[in-house]
Amino acid sequence: MKLGDAASGLLAAMFGVAVVLQARTFPPMPGQPVGPSLFPAVIGAGLIVAGAAMIFAGVRRNGTIVELEAWARRPRMLTNFALVVADLLFYAVAVDRLGFLITAVLFLTVLFLAFGVRHARILPMAVAVTLVIHYGFYTLLRVPLPWGMLEGVAW
Repeated sequence: MKLGDAASGLLAAMFGVAVVLQARTFPPMPGQPVGPSLFPAVIGAGLIVAGAAMIFAGVRRNGTIVELEAWARRPRMLTNFALVVADLLFYAVAVDRLGFLITAVLFLTVLFLAFGVRHARILPMAVAVTLVIHYGFYTLLRVPLPWGMLEGVAW
């Protein structure tokens, strides 16, 4: 999917407005005319100006707002895209309750099924990938991952 210049400009301008509004909430520096909000406000104003220029150029050129790529016209690809988004939402909701190990295995199993991995390889690959990721984050990087239902057997 390609966004036309007008749509990209609108997004840039909206982000610029959000940056300027957020910068206005920063506290002033006592005794100084320049505070912590100056630089973000200048960046936000630049985004607004650049976004407006993109909107003007996009409307003047062809007015295309969104152009779908070839993959987005295939129902199977759209289903896979929606499944990835749904799987990520499932992970975000379930990981604390189920734990990383169970959630990641379910997450990968669903995606492997959807993407056509041979059925005999799905579970061993899902478990192996989950354990490698767990080792990398939990042991090497020392990132605490939720144990959830497996709290009693945590190593």
